[in-house]
Amino acid sequence: MHGRVKVRTTAEQEAIKKVERAKKVGQYKAAINLVIQKRKEKVYDDELLLVSEKMVLQNPDINSVWNIRREAFEHRQWSQEEYVGRLKAELTLTENCLRENPKSYSVWHHRCWVIDHLPEPDWKTELSLCAKCLNLDERNFHCWDYRQHLVKKAGISDAEEFEFSTTKIYNNFSNYSSWHYRSKILSKMFPDPSGELPIVADKHKEELDLVMNATFTDPNDSSAWFYQRWLLDYSKPQPNALWRVKITASRGIIIFHGETFLKPADILLTKDANEVETTWSSYNDEKFSKIWTTTFPEPLDLSCLAISIKYENEEYNLVKSDDIWFYKSSHSPINKHNKAQLKEQMENYKQLNEMEPNNKWAVLTGIFLMKSYDPVGYHEKILEDLRALIKIDSLRANYYSDMRSKCIMDYELHNLWKNESDTGINSTIDLSNRELTILYNEQYFSLFEEVNLGANQLGNSLHRLGALQECKKLSLSSNSLTSLKSFPTLSSLEVLSLRNNELTSLDEISDLIKRHKLIKIDLRDNPLWEDSVITAELAKNNPGIEFVTDCFS
Repeated sequence: MHGRVKVRTTAEQEAIKKVERAKKVGQYKAAINLVIQKRKEKVYDDELLLVSEKMVLQNPDINSVWNIRREAFEHRQWSQEEYVGRLKAELTLTENCLRENPKSYSVWHHRCWVIDHLPEPDWKTELSLCAKCLNLDERNFHCWDYRQHLVKKAGISDAEEFEFSTTKIYNNFSNYSSWHYRSKILSKMFPDPSGELPIVADKHKEELDLVMNATFTDPNDSSAWFYQRWLLDYSKPQPNALWRVKITASRGIIIFHGETFLKPADILLTKDANEVETTWSSYNDEKFSKIWTTTFPEPLDLSCLAISIKYENEEYNLVKSDDIWFYKSSHSPINKHNKAQLKEQMENYKQLNEMEPNNKWAVLTGIFLMKSYDPVGYHEKILEDLRALIKIDSLRANYYSDMRSKCIMDYELHNLWKNESDTGINSTIDLSNRELTILYNEQYFSLFEEVNLGANQLGNSLHRLGALQECKKLSLSSNSLTSLKSFPTLSSLEVLSLRNNELTSLDEISDLIKRHKLIKIDLRDNPLWEDSVITAELAKNNPGIEFVTDCFS
């Protein structure tokens, strides 16, 4: 037995480790107490710097300690030479810490601070450090952010950074950070004057060719696909211009394409060149809104020759139809793109789809290409491919279902507006039995007086119904609704169908009725309606409402 090395048992090893951990915890507590006490007393001496240095070397993510070190630099009265020397020492310290944790928020932030305070930073050395870090981990977004900070401070040209991103991408197509960095550089170097594309057309085509090479090389890597989505799915934001206006004797409603903030003087309503005093408010009481309404204190006499709205120095002349005046722009949500370029892309990805029939990225890209090229002509094919995606990528089934809902609504609205006469506004829309899971672009539904959303799955979109301020007749039957807590107040609602849902709360129904001036409501085939006591109480408390009726017969 002599001469043999004694092997400690597991229990002995654990006991030793426990003692070591306790020792480290004790040392840490003593160190942090010392640093905090000195900070409290504003004693920023060498001991504080030495102790805090040891702490961050052991654990680089203690942000509060880095904060105290920065305070020490701001309070110490060093000579300029010593100050610069200590700042350079901080760069060495952060570099050592990055070897421990190259993705530490605290360390990269501190290094940025040091660079900002150095009179003459060594840009070449800093960029070299970035290159080393990115060679070790090309997706270290902390380092990419730091590089952007350096580039801006050092005045390095976008062209140089463009070449750098190109090199990194050719080294490895699976480099999401570099693709993202590239998109930022290109947007600055080659902006599209028309705003229709993210970058000018010739550069746009070059980038599509580059990213196509990447996607064909590795069809299952997501990095290039996301960059391609940026190139293909880009759409110019709609200006906050008027989309539609409707004026009745009692109220007015204005719909904008985007979220808009209105001050009292922003909108001028005139009748036969005479100003009509109005106070506009958002339908949802938000500061920014797509829908603004006003209620006239006295009924407005509509037997006039002209009504107009002035907004941002532009005058919109309304047209009279029966007992309303209205304005409508020619806007359609269908996007316009370079057709020849999109057609070429569609053919190329059709080949990839044939080679990789279950590749979700190829199918998804094909959908975006069809939406951009001709969403009406390819409508059925888009829905077919979305159904396929739900099976191929079941983990994201809800995302594809919502995308499908948006495509259906865009398609229906496009056809509705296409067939709409110039002398009127459609008042009804039927989107029943479409398996919709989300209400999308709800501002475009705000002038419909009759909306049928039956036989869908819109339980998570009830709050979006607030845009239906002109709706008098609404069906939400067969939507698997279990609660009405998020159901908004619709000022014009008179008839509501909630048939064949899972509603159980009398309080929710009573609250909904209290907030509306309903004439009819259909609650059949809900658990709540099976209770005779509840039905009797509802009928007793609401004698002016007709229950159990075929609202949408």
